[in-house]
Amino acid sequence: MEWDLQVGSWKNVTSCQATGHNLRLPDLSEKFHDLNMARIQENPIGPLEDWENLRTELVWAYQGEVTQYANCRYPAFPFAAWLLLKGSVTLSFSHHMEKYKAGRWIFPRAEEGWQEFSHDAEVLSIRFIAQWPTGDPLFDRSNTISVDAGRIPRFTQSSKRLVRVVRRQFPGITDLLRYAPGTPERHFEFHLEFSRWLLAYTRAMREIGLPPHVVGQLDDRVRAALDFMESNNLRRPPNERQLAQHVGVSVTHLNRLFSQDLGKTPIRYWEDKRIQAARYSIEESSKSLKSIAYDMGFASLSHFSSWVRRKLGKSPRALRALR
Repeated sequence: MEWDLQVGSWKNVTSCQATGHNLRLPDLSEKFHDLNMARIQENPIGPLEDWENLRTELVWAYQGEVTQYANCRYPAFPFAAWLLLKGSVTLSFSHHMEKYKAGRWIFPRAEEGWQEFSHDAEVLSIRFIAQWPTGDPLFDRSNTISVDAGRIPRFTQSSKRLVRVVRRQFPGITDLLRYAPGTPERHFEFHLEFSRWLLAYTRAMREIGLPPHVVGQLDDRVRAALDFMESNNLRRPPNERQLAQHVGVSVTHLNRLFSQDLGKTPIRYWEDKRIQAARYSIEESSKSLKSIAYDMGFASLSHFSSWVRRKLGKSPRALRALR
């Protein structure tokens, strides 16, 4: 199933004939756009503190020919936003196939599949994360969204600007942006531009009729425990007793709170986050498998491989070979 979104737009009126003279009228399209967005955003969606729980990350931003990933597996995570500048792309999923031509923004569904770009394809590709601790995305990705690029020009402009910042800050980078060399200046400029892009993305999605997904308000103790876990690396599982003491409850009570708010215990949450990070690094980065194993807290590659095979059904080498 595909959504092909055709959104109405105002026509620009720039001049008319009046008593034999050219009367210049202002271009009101942007004002109408701003008024429409103000109407969409007039009702608050939860307190601001809830939005602090949203996890966001820019994985990469690229514009150019499709070479390395022209014919390969399409991963369900992280999310993708593609502006097809030239050529075509075919997405194959378990029960159907989708084909798109140039001039459209494509936000593929969050499902494992296969992507095949035409030999002449050029794309603006942004991979990103915008999801809640529950794993739910900010906007629904159960179906592919396809929209004419002319319908969301501000999002297109913001995406091109984001690519320019990445190119300037990290020239020649071929790996995930999280592994790029950083400085304070790079960090703040990079995140400033990514925040602007997320704002443009949110406005574009809402403008074409998609409401944001918001999780229910998290218990303050769950939020404090999540913050504590986020501040630690993935090499060692959290100590349940220490975590419970940190937020002022018993281990049993903390497990109950997590199950109510997130549908899983703190240890299960950490384990899911760990395997997601491992798969993400295996499939999307150029880091050696041994380095990834160390990042995940494994003393040997063999132990890491056994763990990945048990969790994902394939060895790290097999997963990397599919990309």
